[in-house]
Amino acid sequence: MAVTARPHDLLRLTGAAALDAGLPGWAATSLAACPWGVVRRAPHPPGLIPVGVRGAGRGRRHAALVPAGAVTRRLPPEELSRRRPRIPRLAATLAGVAPRVAAELGGDVVFGPIGGVGFELATGRPVTHPGSDLDLLIRAPRRVEQADAARLVAAFAALPGTVDCQMETPCGGVGLVEWARTGGPVLARTGHGPELVDDPWALA
Repeated sequence: MAVTARPHDLLRLTGAAALDAGLPGWAATSLAACPWGVVRRAPHPPGLIPVGVRGAGRGRRHAALVPAGAVTRRLPPEELSRRRPRIPRLAATLAGVAPRVAAELGGDVVFGPIGGVGFELATGRPVTHPGSDLDLLIRAPRRVEQADAARLVAAFAALPGTVDCQMETPCGGVGLVEWARTGGPVLARTGHGPELVDDPWALA
């Protein structure tokens, strides 16, 4: 299938054979049981997609390149926003995100869960626990003012669980809390590594 993959998208793969030859044994086993990878930010040749393979435990992560032709399904985070995590506290937290995002940034702003919650909702593989945070991605192609970001941080703090939010800006991924506190310069996660930028919405 033709794939336009963005960071944090979840990709269903044809299997371990689709990945690079350096796949460790635990990663091959993990892919055999749950053939999904998460798109990561990294330089990559044409026709290949950088993904992360998830194993058991936080220390089990493997960076790999997968041929675009090995992807059978793509699930972006925003398609998971209406699903509900199996853990009640996380479910209540995700349910409370939408009205708060709409109130501060507008009802047309797109968002979705990433990290463990996103992976679990996409794959059905349980990886979260009662103490897990909700990692969240907000698509922010237009400027988010510092005051709006600060109000959103405060609104998230009132939810049952901790929300760790990243904004996807034209310059890359920027932490909502960092932008709310500083208004720039901030650290932007880009496809070529972290960069300090004054304005994530001002492309050079």
